[in-house]
This record gives sequence, C-alpha cells and structure tokens, in this order.
Amino acid sequence: MKYGFDNVSIKHIQEESGFTAGSIYYYFKDKDEILQYMVNKYLIASFHKMKEKVLDSNGSLMEKIEIIFNFGDSPIITEVESQDILDKFPINYREFWVMYTSIYHHHPEIRPDFCKLCDESHDFYYGLVQEAINKKEIRDDIDIEELIMFIKTILKGYLVLIVFQSNLPSEYLLKANMKLLYEAIKRR
Repeated sequence: MKYGFDNVSIKHIQEESGFTAGSIYYYFKDKDEILQYMVNKYLIASFHKMKEKVLDSNGSLMEKIEIIFNFGDSPIITEVESQDILDKFPINYREFWVMYTSIYHHHPEIRPDFCKLCDESHDFYYGLVQEAINKKEIRDDIDIEELIMFIKTILKGYLVLIVFQSNLPSEYLLKANMKLLYEAIKRR
C-alpha cells in the first residue's frame, strides 16, 4: 500500500514486516504468489464473510442489501485478520480499494479470480432476489438479471464514490441508494 504493489520489492516487504527473506520465501515462491495470496485472503475471503453475514440475517432483501453495502464500506480486513496485525500495520481502506482496482488492471493473471468472484456474487444475489420474490417482499414482475445488474452497479458506484469523493458521507450515499433501489422493487 505504501509503494504500490508493482513498486514494492521483497526487500521492502522484509523491512516492513520484520521477517527474513528466507521466511518470506519459505511461504511464497515470489512476489506474484504473495499477490495471489492477498487476493484470496482479503478480497475473496471477505466476500465469503459478507455472504455468511447476509445469509445468517433474517431480514428483508433491503436489510440484506444494506448489510452488503455496509460491509463494502467497512474495514473488511478486520473480518479476516487479527487486531494485533492491524495495529502493527494500519491500513488506509480507501487506498486498499484503489490497490485492488489497480491489481485487476495491471495483473491479468489475477483476473480469473476476480471473474470467479463476480460469478459467485451473481449467483448469491440471484438467490437473494428469488427468495424476496417468493416471500412477496418485492414485485414479482422484476427481471432478476436486470435487478442484479442494477444492484451491482449501485454497489460499485457506491464504493467508487466513497474512495474518490470522500467529501460525500457514506451514510448519505447509502440512504440515497437504498431509497432509489426500494422505489424500483417495492410492491405496487
């Protein structure tokens, strides 16, 4: 995060972490393997933690979507990492999201992991929407695929605005997006 992934060396990692190069190479063959580990641990694992949290909820579709939005705005690393590590290496979460966007663009070898995660999220959202239709929480004439696209677009825009336009409070963005989404799906 300090230098950008492409500009950091194993020596930088060694100096910042306090681990010897031998210790690093014991677990990782090279820097690219560290990148793969990071994507799996912090992006993919955080999605699964969020999914568990939503599935454990007995709330409505809107309440579940709010959990998803709040999860994206929260320090997701705290969901998968111990506090002593976070105290030693504090994280700027805005930079964290920018780093992952950059990784997607600069490391095509990682893109299949992002695409797999996108497919998993699609299936997850599909189940949530179908459940809400079955429970008669939302209109039953909604095209589920279009609604999933809408939800994912709103979430992506929400994260981008939080990262790049930090003068907008996340609570305001969340409330506005939830209101507009509810208007689109409410029973008439």
